[in-house]
Amino acid sequence: MESVGGVSGSPEAPRTSFRKVYGRILGLIAAFAVLIPAGCRQDMHDQPKYVPLRGSSFFLDGRSARNQVEGTVARSQGDLNSYFFTGMRDGGEGDGFPFPVTLQVLDRGQERFNIYCSPCHSRVGDGKGMIVQRGYYQAADFHSDRLREASAGHFFNVISNGYGAMPNYRRELAPADRWAVVAYIKALQLSQSAKEADAKPGAEFSPLNDIATNEGLSPALVSEDWGIRPTINRLPVVPAPANPSATQTGGAKTNGANTTQSKVGSVAANGSEQAASTGTEAAAPTGAGNAAAGRKTYDDNCMMCHQQSRAGMPPMIPSLVGIVARTSAAHVRERVVNGVPTGNPPMPAFGSKLSAADINNLIAFLKTAP
Repeated sequence: MESVGGVSGSPEAPRTSFRKVYGRILGLIAAFAVLIPAGCRQDMHDQPKYVPLRGSSFFLDGRSARNQVEGTVARSQGDLNSYFFTGMRDGGEGDGFPFPVTLQVLDRGQERFNIYCSPCHSRVGDGKGMIVQRGYYQAADFHSDRLREASAGHFFNVISNGYGAMPNYRRELAPADRWAVVAYIKALQLSQSAKEADAKPGAEFSPLNDIATNEGLSPALVSEDWGIRPTINRLPVVPAPANPSATQTGGAKTNGANTTQSKVGSVAANGSEQAASTGTEAAAPTGAGNAAAGRKTYDDNCMMCHQQSRAGMPPMIPSLVGIVARTSAAHVRERVVNGVPTGNPPMPAFGSKLSAADINNLIAFLKTAP
């Protein structure tokens, strides 16, 4: 048969050509199948190693296992119920620190505080941090009477487990860092009543606004209620309470260059705090209590959870708006005295912290309109 265009016209020719190509492909596949296993090395499988408790001639003690690094604690082991991990002693919040508080600890605490706490509590700890100014829940003022008297274990417990609107910082701060923050808070509190005599000889004093500017911070971190205060060893210091004879005009107290609204009333002969003239606050007692004094009691003890507006955070923290009318004064008194230990979160009892007059004042304040 004649070939056409150089291609054989025989039907066997294409079949022979296909068989050759197919055979070559199978050969290549077979070659790869042989080479691939040869390319897999067994370094990870055959690496030199010691199984547990096997002896070794490499180390002088003849043991292959090495001792743990000093201070190593295994996960989920150790005394997790100790004061270091809980801040609790004998079922209550303890006081003191589980290790010596050094300047290095305070520096670490200040660093952690500025990162995690100052957005709400501000760098001076007055509860007027930036996110609070922008509408977040009111943060606690560390310089209130209640928190100045609070134990170190209380602060550690709150940082670890949260309180009211504050979340816990258990994941963000290791136990040692939590204690460092507590130490710095205590130092910050002490600084607010410090005097020049408390500082070491030669200590430098600078206005807090100047320090903020020099460190590249906004001078706005010093609110109007704090004014300009001297600083000892980088901690803000508030001068001693103003002389009672200081000029007061319409509730405004003038003390040198600082002018702030005075919310501190005078003490009457019966020992109850009377309202200073502060604009909207009532100057006379309301019912059986003093609403103005009750407002201060509320701010110091209740506002952290129930908020300045008294709106709370339902359903976790109830609103106190109209609470006396909705329940009764007796109901409010019972809750304040005994707390709500079964609540979520539980409400602490204030019976040992507030006098009967304090509670009367608080109820009088809760009767007023927000």
